[in-house]
This record gives sequence, structure tokens and C-alpha cells, in this order.
Amino acid sequence: MLAKAGGWLLALAVAAIVAAVVPEDLFPAARAFSFAILFLVLGGIVEFIQIDRSPSTLSLLDPRPADGRIDLAALTAVRNEPNLHDPRFAQFLAIKPSTSSRPPPRDRNSPLRGRVVLVSLFIGQDNRPWPDSEIAAAHQSLERAGRWLEREALRHRAPLNIELADTYFTFDDASPQEVAVAFQHVGDNLGPAEEGAEEKSLIQATRAAVHLGFQDAADMVASIESRIHADAVAWLVHPRQAGRSFAIPQEQSALQGVSLAVCYPREASFPEPLSGPPRVDPITVVHELLHLFGATDKYGRSLKAFPPRSVSRSDVMRLSLTRLSKLTIDPATAFEIGWRDPPNPGAKERPVQTKGPDRPL
Repeated sequence: MLAKAGGWLLALAVAAIVAAVVPEDLFPAARAFSFAILFLVLGGIVEFIQIDRSPSTLSLLDPRPADGRIDLAALTAVRNEPNLHDPRFAQFLAIKPSTSSRPPPRDRNSPLRGRVVLVSLFIGQDNRPWPDSEIAAAHQSLERAGRWLEREALRHRAPLNIELADTYFTFDDASPQEVAVAFQHVGDNLGPAEEGAEEKSLIQATRAAVHLGFQDAADMVASIESRIHADAVAWLVHPRQAGRSFAIPQEQSALQGVSLAVCYPREASFPEPLSGPPRVDPITVVHELLHLFGATDKYGRSLKAFPPRSVSRSDVMRLSLTRLSKLTIDPATAFEIGWRDPPNPGAKERPVQTKGPDRPL
């Protein structure tokens, strides 16, 4: 806004100077006419320069700036049942035939811009389902995460509007839980982690999809996303147990069109029964969600390993702080999710290994 105002002031000054040297007797009102025409032409050039012509902005269904308000996205052509503790949200029951001609959401490799809708799948574990009260509390945490993301988007002047799907999905998984241990990269460190966690989550999502009346997870994702008007849809999986949260971006997924952010309500080295009620952590949600849009882990490394002023201790992908209000999306992470240019074009940052379950303990 300041740059645009400065441009108009410059146009005003240039037009006044040029008009002042135009001979007054050239034709009636020659100076006034010259000033008006030149001012309008230069002002038009200023407006043209200020337009954001990046493909990620011009192709957005919703290019509005973030407003800090988390609205609900209607899921059309489904049968659902309102949540007893928060009737704004409803549990999915069945799909209905849809005549909608809305295009499917954009490619998963798109930047985190436009209208982004979060869809939640709650997985009951250890013979303990998610009750309505806990699901209502989980959505409150998701709203906090969304407001924080929009705050950061405003700071980076990125068009982003986070919305929550008004319909959520539940599945009680009674399959036996077997945990295999292997040494894997977690950030830059090598340590014990659950082997095949990504494959297990994709298989679990497919079991949930079949239980809910779909052919498989890919069919569920495609069917549901065609009923949501959005630039991008992000699927959040909430297992009702402790474990190590992680993300499965599209390029790492074994299922076409399926990418998941698996967010455990309590962090643990390996999946284990949950003691006490679950608490969906907004920091976990934000961290894993950003992975789906290209952000990499930045913990386990010295800040000196990054380009100057590109990553600070407060960056959410570094996980050095435990209060959401103290965290930020720094230039390096903002570049990865499509919010800004490279923080230091001359420096090449070594990519971080993100394979395997996420988050240091």
C-alpha cells in the first residue's frame, strides 16, 4: 500500500513538472490538459505494476487477503448428524448423488494460498471412540490453528483463507496394533521410530473409507473434495492414542490423490494407548499441515546452517517453542509454501530429510 501511494505521488510530481514546461499558448488549457493526461497515464502504470501476476494468485478461486476469521466450508450432497456439543459441525453418515459441476481442488503441489479447507478424520483406537465432546474441543483447536495461519499470512501479504469442513468423519479401528521399530531420519537426526508408519496410516484410511461406503481412501478423497468449493483441501487424521505425528505429502503417498497430516493428541516415541482425554495441539496441526504444502523440518540444525535471517528460533518448523503465539513462519518456510521469494537467492540450503515420523521428542 505504501509503495502504491508513493508511486501515485511520484506520478503527480512528474505530471506537474512536465505540464509546467508546456507552452501555455499551444492550445487552450494546454498545461491543465497535459497535466491531467500525463497524471492518469503514469497512475495507470503504477496500478499495473502493483498487480500480483504470479500464477498462484491469478488462478485462485479465493484471492482475498486473510481476515483472521475461520468460516465453515459446506460439504454438499452428504447425509450427516449434528455434533451434540457443537452443532455447527456434523458427523458424516453417507454420500448422496451429486450433480455439482465444481472442479476438483488444485494439485497438492500448489502453494498454501487461496481458500484452503481442512477436513478431519477421527480414528477411534484401543476400543475407545471419539465422543462428541472431544471432537467439539478438537475443532476449537483447529480454529486456533487456522487463525494463527491467517495471522502469519497477513504478515507475509499472502492471500489465504482457512476454513473448516462442516462435516467430519469417524472410524473406530479395531484392527490389532503391531509396532515395528527401525532407525530412521527424524529431521537431521537418526533414531528409533515406528517402521512403516506412513503405509499403516494409508491402509487405516482405506479401512475407514470402506467402512464409510467408499471403494478406498482415494475414492473417498476424490468424492469428498469434489463436493467442496476450495483451492486446496487438506486431510487431517486424528488417531485417539499417543504417538509421533507426521505428514504424508502427495509425492510420498502410495495412493493417488491422497495426502494426510497425521496429528496425534499426545506425542510419544511409538503408538500407545492414550491416558486421559485427547488434546489436539494447534502447533502439531500447523506443523504437519505446512509439510503437506512443501515446508521442511528445521530442527536438529544450527541456525547458522540457514541463509542469514531466513530462519529463527521461533519458526514453527523448528519446534523450539511450545506456545503458538510465540511461533512464526520465517522467510525460508514462507518461501517453501509459496508465500514469498527465496530469502537469499544466492545461497543454496541443504534440504532436510523428512522421511519417517515427525517431531523430535
